[in-house]
Amino acid sequence: MSFTIKCYQNLSENNVVDKYISQVGSDLEGNLKDNCSIIDPVIMIQGIPGDNIAKLNYIYIPSFSRYYYVNNIEIENTNLFILHCHVDVLMTYKAGIRSNSAVIARQENAYNLYLPDSAFKTYSNPHYQIVKFPSGFSGFHYVLTVAG
Repeated sequence: MSFTIKCYQNLSENNVVDKYISQVGSDLEGNLKDNCSIIDPVIMIQGIPGDNIAKLNYIYIPSFSRYYYVNNIEIENTNLFILHCHVDVLMTYKAGIRSNSAVIARQENAYNLYLPDSAFKTYSNPHYQIVKFPSGFSGFHYVLTVAG
């Protein structure tokens, strides 16, 4: 089975949904190696130009509608390359991920103290201080409370 492969260089971290990718060279034709999965395909490609092989770390296969990380590139001979890939779930399904609404219960930088979070420690230690007014009050008793 022959299919088109779009070759990219990925400059983003793996845990980012919208990757910053730039195309490397032109589209190539590839074939699946015997008995591989759609999640971790092993693809044989002929004719990657030498200067682009060093930049190639990300591909898109329109036939599968999936983006893949290129984990390893084997060189069989001067013109045959074998790409070991793994699906990028975040980029592949980013439209569905972006369309979901959710309540984020845990985030590393912004805390929502109204949501229970056992990993974020809060303390409720009241601080009381009694201060006598030097001239006192005439006939009335006042309670002054200050928070903060």
